[in-house]
Amino acid sequence: MEPRWVRQVSAVAAATALALGAGSAGVASAAPAGSANQTIVFVLDGLRPDSINAQDTPNLARLRREGANYLNSHAAVPTVTRVNASVIGSGNYPARTGIVGNSMFVPEVDLFNPFSTGEANNLTRLDDVSGGRLIFVKTLAERLQAQGLTLAAVGSGSSGGTLLLNPRAPRGIGYMINAGDEAGTAPFAYPAWIGEEITARFGPPPITEGQPNANAKVDYTQGILRDYVLPELQPDVILNWITEPDRTQHATAAGSPESIATIRNDDRQIGLVLDRLEELGLEDDTNVMVLSDHGFSLHDYNVNLGQELVTAGLKASLTSDDVVVANSGTSLVHVKDRDPAKIEQIVSFLQEQPWADTLYTAAEEPHDGRYVRAREGSVKPRGWVAGTFSLELIHQANPERGADIVVTYPWSSRENAFGVPGTSGTAGGGITGPRSGPGSGHGSFSPWDIRNTLIAWGADFKDGVTMRVPAGNVDIAPTILALTGVEDGLATDGRVLSEAFEQGVDQEDVPVRTRTFRTRAGDYRATVTVSEVRGGRYRYVDKSSRVSGDR
Repeated sequence: MEPRWVRQVSAVAAATALALGAGSAGVASAAPAGSANQTIVFVLDGLRPDSINAQDTPNLARLRREGANYLNSHAAVPTVTRVNASVIGSGNYPARTGIVGNSMFVPEVDLFNPFSTGEANNLTRLDDVSGGRLIFVKTLAERLQAQGLTLAAVGSGSSGGTLLLNPRAPRGIGYMINAGDEAGTAPFAYPAWIGEEITARFGPPPITEGQPNANAKVDYTQGILRDYVLPELQPDVILNWITEPDRTQHATAAGSPESIATIRNDDRQIGLVLDRLEELGLEDDTNVMVLSDHGFSLHDYNVNLGQELVTAGLKASLTSDDVVVANSGTSLVHVKDRDPAKIEQIVSFLQEQPWADTLYTAAEEPHDGRYVRAREGSVKPRGWVAGTFSLELIHQANPERGADIVVTYPWSSRENAFGVPGTSGTAGGGITGPRSGPGSGHGSFSPWDIRNTLIAWGADFKDGVTMRVPAGNVDIAPTILALTGVEDGLATDGRVLSEAFEQGVDQEDVPVRTRTFRTRAGDYRATVTVSEVRGGRYRYVDKSSRVSGDR
């Protein structure tokens, strides 16, 4: 394999970066905006921005201090792992990727039940039954490979999450290595020979089932990254998914001693990767981005939506296919044949329930069992059912796999037992009602779940800058494409973060506005707040909530 440092890419003048900032639809410039030949993206699952500090995370604190730190970065909604993995791996939202939740209902996969997108085998099954359309858009890895560049997805979480960083890896595009699944004795890898070689050299992945955290898997995977991927595979782009602190925060809450311990271990591992780059003479030739897929909240209320709909006479049984509920923190409700009357009945019922928050339906009423695409132009903020917002507004309007109703649950800024703000309701099995204990998660439209970590550091990024311009996970792929000079004419939903480039635009010159939309039906009222960049060309969901009292 030809060494990376032989595959030189020409640098460009400041004017190129300035042009990128004004470019259309996130399309990269023909000439690269960066001089570095490698980009590493560390994705720390569930890392809230307020978890980074000099004491617990000296390496991350250094990157934040020395690089471009985004204060207003966003996860895609619903704020769950696999949605955001596909967004990071493509630069597009669920409306275009077709990956709409951690749990999805696709009748061709299962006529009656949702399936988990966390298992790569489920995703390869989806790819098979859809004729190779696991994801509906060109991925970052495909676009890089078309220009002679290589992407490696390396993860210690679910195999599905890592695969969605590079969904075409099973078809020979780049590399995918995952050590997060408990089953099996070898890493889940594409091509298969990589998994065999890793097992021979590093042994099988450690088993962490029943263990207090997944630090052993993190350490194992980061060792593979340092000692195999970097020096031997030599990819141009690495998307490195680190599964903690997500797993531990689910069990013990954000800010718990156990969760902080996993974050400290993550920081140590990132420091070791940075040291390895220096040993290989690559530190000055590498751009580093640090982000998280979502934030985290204490779960204080549970809703068994399927059972509630059965009890209300709006679903025949828990296993019936007239209405299917896929839960991803929020709930995605699929109505058979997209029956408008049934959709309206369910929405009316939900608007009467104190445990339901904001509701979303398509901008246009379904017709003949089919989703009706909204007219081109400005997005209609309200759904076709009174009192709802549109799926288009939140980038969830996917005609093939999208839900008919998206249901969110109430949130607050109350603190958990460790003084960390943010609580939310969630969807699951069991009984509808209050929850106690430290159990936590994500998936809501709360700012505590939406706000994520985003840091850009390295030769091609500005030094020591605090960025207030809205950004998000959707912007990672187009930014990497711009840095590497890939120009293929394909648009993305995300934008190039040119204000972070060393020779980029001044963030004060980036047009930004915040808008709040309102809806009501009878006594039910709700709001959604979004941040927009460049006249609304790029839209990020900030939060949504039901309005009560005089608010």
